[in-house]
Amino acid sequence: MDMANRQFPEAARAGGYPIVHNHCFLRVVYDHLFEKKWQKALDSKKPAIHQLDETQLRRALSLGHQVMADRSTCEIMNRRSLEWRGKG
Repeated sequence: MDMANRQFPEAARAGGYPIVHNHCFLRVVYDHLFEKKWQKALDSKKPAIHQLDETQLRRALSLGHQVMADRSTCEIMNRRSLEWRGKG
């Protein structure tokens, strides 16, 4: 959660990323984890992080690092997430 709540917003603002809020970061990570809108894979009434097994959590962390890696990666991953949600 430190990555979502502190590290990503700071890096995103400094780097001019297309998303800067923690909930957008988590949307992108979780959507990529399931390769669809994450609410279709998990109970949308519960926080996703509390529903992930250890393997999924490790993958989510890896995806989070990819989103944070650079602006263009973030843009690509955000666009794909929005497509899965019918907004792209």
